[in-house]
Amino acid sequence: MPRSIILSLALIAAPSLLAQTAHTTADLKQHEAKLLATAKASPTGLASETMDDYGNDRTMLIVRVHTGGSERHQFWADQMVILSGTVTLITGGTMQQEHPNGTSPGETIGDGVDGGKEVVLHAGDIAHIPANIPHWVKIAPGATTTYLIFKEKDK
Repeated sequence: MPRSIILSLALIAAPSLLAQTAHTTADLKQHEAKLLATAKASPTGLASETMDDYGNDRTMLIVRVHTGGSERHQFWADQMVILSGTVTLITGGTMQQEHPNGTSPGETIGDGVDGGKEVVLHAGDIAHIPANIPHWVKIAPGATTTYLIFKEKDK
């Protein structure tokens, strides 16, 4: 195969290779420290940062210092990876006082979830939350938790 064809193919593939990112533990810890201060100062007890955004999928780092509201994402599935702390995740059921979040189409928030499946997740645990499923992340009073969310647009 001529060199010009090989070079052309390499240049075509280069943008997709450059779009890939990696986050080291040290990198995540630096971001977590900044988010912790923000979460402590926030009335919601939540701080988040979008680490990567590729349009149909994105990675978010979340820090919580107390339980927040419930949510439902009509168009997005979530993969949750607990980095530190413990959460009680409730999925399914019926959202309490569900209403649009006011920032994204198809996104709703509420005061909690009635019914649903409850599971306790610790550091290293992973949960999948399909699109359009109510979910609620609860943490123990006085606790702090950090987790990654990998959001993927549902087809």
